[in-house]
Amino acid sequence: MANIDKHSAGSFCWIELHTTDQKAAKNFYGALFGWNPQDMPMGPDGVYTIFKLQGRDAAAGCSLRPDERSMGVPPHWLIYIAVDNVDGAVSKAEQLGGKILAPALDVMDAGRMAVVEDPTGAAFCLWTGQKTAASESPTSLARSVGPI
Repeated sequence: MANIDKHSAGSFCWIELHTTDQKAAKNFYGALFGWNPQDMPMGPDGVYTIFKLQGRDAAAGCSLRPDERSMGVPPHWLIYIAVDNVDGAVSKAEQLGGKILAPALDVMDAGRMAVVEDPTGAAFCLWTGQKTAASESPTSLARSVGPI
């Protein structure tokens, strides 16, 4: 696997699995790709799993929240796309017919993000990391606020 320490604007920079069975997902992806799961508590009832490959963060996973499940949200992968300026990208997405599902927000000092739905209904996150190479991917988001 290539090691990427900085993602260019417009490139995929993080992936996050939202599932109904986190334990089964950890077993499946661990066996399939050799990912080593590392669980982190996320609030009173949640766990956020960072999947590591060769000691580096490769992806993440979490359980769908009860409100998501009650609305019929299926298990899915959520992608993060690097941008130079989240607020500018949100504005442009709206102008192009996108819908803002979660407005731009600061994630402590790790970065800034928003959740957008394209005109066809596909959801994705915009991400701008701050300060260090480690915060170039939203792993630091997971460590600070959990999944969106």
